Amino acid sequence: MSEKKESKLLWFLGYAIPILLMVYVLSIGPVVVFVEDSNGNLHTKHLAQLRSFYAPVVWVMDRNMFCRKLYIKYHKMCSPNY
Repeated sequence: MSEKKESKLLWFLGYAIPILLMVYVLSIGPVVVFVEDSNGNLHTKHLAQLRSFYAPVVWVMDRNMFCRKLYIKYHKMCSPNY
């Protein structure tokens, strides 16, 4: 691989990876609101899939009360009833 192609690849990865990680973390609010029913409850068929897909985010929220509070505020902000 030439130096120019390698440089472009590193530049792309340097921007793409942080942006994709940010999109992944921020997507939890709208996704959860999208699959909730009108009472704000998740169906059991979606719960297992969401919990496994967002396992790293859930792990952080389970161990850090500040992150949990931020998630609750973010979830309310994404909710149409906010």
